[in-house]
Amino acid sequence: MQTSDESSKQRRYLTVAQDLLTAINKGDYAPGERLPAHSDVAVKYEVSRPTAREAFLALEIIGAVEVRHGDGTFVRRVVRVGGTEGSPLDVPPRELIETRLSIEPVAVSLAAGRIKADRVERLEKYLERQAELVDDANSVAEFVALGLQFHSDLAPGCGNSLLAGVIEQLVNIESHPLWVLVNQQGLPDPQSRQIQVDEHRAVLKAVKDGDGVAAGDAMRDHLGHLDQFMFTKGGNTHV
Repeated sequence: MQTSDESSKQRRYLTVAQDLLTAINKGDYAPGERLPAHSDVAVKYEVSRPTAREAFLALEIIGAVEVRHGDGTFVRRVVRVGGTEGSPLDVPPRELIETRLSIEPVAVSLAAGRIKADRVERLEKYLERQAELVDDANSVAEFVALGLQFHSDLAPGCGNSLLAGVIEQLVNIESHPLWVLVNQQGLPDPQSRQIQVDEHRAVLKAVKDGDGVAAGDAMRDHLGHLDQFMFTKGGNTHV
């Protein structure tokens, strides 16, 4: 289990990566321009060199930069998603979680009386696959993707296309590679991954039982753990 200090250290590189990505999108660094060296970034943000390297790796994963060995790291392109200005990482994490906490419990409460059997069957398959991956440390990325897919596919079950569309947009933001990295950081061991599966099952069971109150409460508890991980010391994320 991660300590609060370890969790905080792991999130520092994401802060650095987000700041650099914002600077790229603002035009502070143009495509083809070389970024500051890892050592300079480490000094600027008061982090270790390994943390700075992780930040650059995260930017490389999303295609924002390219590493030319022996020459440095260069801006590859501005990363924009969905035709909007800026990056999904420009969305303040707390606002994203607050929005999900406000909307998703309502949606699952409605789904408890409206969801179709074929959708329930599809959601159960996601959870079956997640359960198979709990003990596989090499499949955390797939595990996280299945969790996001669970939320995205559950939303239309509420029978309200507008509400479902908003939720799907929020989940798509979290599907951004750097958000996925955040989620992976909160699932470091089989125990934390099993908790996510159990929470997803609790939500789906309440929906299947037609218990809107229980479904809303289960979703609220589930997303509340994500809020605790990101904004309090310690805890795990269960997206």
